[in-house]
Amino acid sequence: MIKLCNIKKQFKSRNDSKIITKALNDVSFEVQDKEVICLIGPSGSGKSTLLRCINALEIPDEGQIYIDDKIIDYHNEKQLEEMRKTLGCVFQQFNLFPHKTVKENITLAPIEVLHMDPKKAEANAIELLKKVGLESKADVYPNQLSGGQKQRVAIVRALAMNPRIMLFDEPTSALDPEMVKEVLDVMKDLSKSGMTMVVVTHEMGFAKEVSNRVIFMDEGKIVEEGTPDQIFNHPSKQRTIDFLSKVM
Repeated sequence: MIKLCNIKKQFKSRNDSKIITKALNDVSFEVQDKEVICLIGPSGSGKSTLLRCINALEIPDEGQIYIDDKIIDYHNEKQLEEMRKTLGCVFQQFNLFPHKTVKENITLAPIEVLHMDPKKAEANAIELLKKVGLESKADVYPNQLSGGQKQRVAIVRALAMNPRIMLFDEPTSALDPEMVKEVLDVMKDLSKSGMTMVVVTHEMGFAKEVSNRVIFMDEGKIVEEGTPDQIFNHPSKQRTIDFLSKVM
């Protein structure tokens, strides 16, 4: 479903164009249909940049990314628009429109982008809100929600576009500890429903419980990948062992 081949990405200084960060250094892996992949590793290891390359918010310097066997052409806006319809993205920040209600936030893209009938879009929004326990919040504004509720709405907003793949970039990192569980529970339910997911996370318990495969990254490279049991209980690389000893 997703295939990354030898992805490289560098960031340069604005002043003198010198390379200051090699964010991704020859990264390759595949994501199969209905698979949940968790990307773990220290901050600055390239995980979020990798996700941004998949959804075309960043353009790789080298390498190719395929979705459904079609190579992403980063300079073809029409293709990118179609590709993004298959991808649901949830970020650290909720990015909800503060002047729109929860229901309006959720229905905006289906109506504007998918040209869905407004009544159908509203009914779909309510149905999705029921699944995350927020149907009573449909007509309130984001500033009336807790952080955990905002993130659940952000997930529903992505799901309203009926994506086949969900990308999560540390969706719980901006939340208070007591709000983390309610968001992770929604993500667990998604995985059980068969949604294909790529998740950048610092929640090791979630990665251990939900993922089919865990990829440990450091300094822009894949250091080690395998099943949760292999990575968490029997890591083979010293760098992985050192990292897990600090976070588990």
